[in-house]
Amino acid sequence: MIHPMDRKALIFLHIPKTAGTTLNRIIEWQYNPLTIFTMDPYRIRATPERLKKLSEQRRRRLRVVRGHLYYGVHEFLPQGATYITMLREPVARFFSSYHFIQRRPLHPMHRKVTSERIGVEDFIRLTPHRQNLQCSLIAGIKNNGTCDERTLEIAKENLVKSFSVVGICERFEESLVLIARTFDWDVPFYENRKVSKTRPEIEPGAVEMIREHNLLDLELYEFGKNLFAESLRKKEAAVQEGLAALHTLQKPGSVESFCNSTMGAGRFLMTKIASAV
Repeated sequence: MIHPMDRKALIFLHIPKTAGTTLNRIIEWQYNPLTIFTMDPYRIRATPERLKKLSEQRRRRLRVVRGHLYYGVHEFLPQGATYITMLREPVARFFSSYHFIQRRPLHPMHRKVTSERIGVEDFIRLTPHRQNLQCSLIAGIKNNGTCDERTLEIAKENLVKSFSVVGICERFEESLVLIARTFDWDVPFYENRKVSKTRPEIEPGAVEMIREHNLLDLELYEFGKNLFAESLRKKEAAVQEGLAALHTLQKPGSVESFCNSTMGAGRFLMTKIASAV
């Protein structure tokens, strides 16, 4: 029997700094790596434009399209598609992104942010396109600092009509189980990826400033939490069963862990190569 979701491709709309790296590693164990199209974060090779230009036969074979992408790529998939995403409380997401840039020498903004000691206020001024980013990505409207109420309404409409699961970063395990039960995944033992072990001090007044510049994301986050809660209510028994199973997974030994890590790295590399050629 074909699972209903097998008839469509899965699009993971990965909002930056929302536990997407951890979820991506799990996705790579669920599907043939050659059927995953991974967007290049630097927009060099594997881009939405390239996806659109692939032959229809190749696009039809895709099972997953993922990356930091704007809503709308489903239009390029002749087999149809459904979306998933993870939302995060906007202030926490802002600080996670801001401190990630400070720690990441290869990030295009790292040198400027660190050498000029750019604080939150100047960072917001320099990056209007990064404010209300969750709303912009889900609405499918590129944001140059001009998000408005209409953008928010489109984002809400898209979440309702096109997303099979709207997860919440702060409730990752429940979100993962919802996704797994929806798409019939077998979730392996996993560890959180790219989680900062340090929490720098927050500048006085910075939280209110971030909230002021991300009001639409704040409203979208609350809307998404309500959708998430509704999904949990509908699948309460299945989610509780899935959480119990998740908590009984044993951490693999050193040899098995090494093998899994090596195989995982290979699967990841295969998806990147398959997406670029």
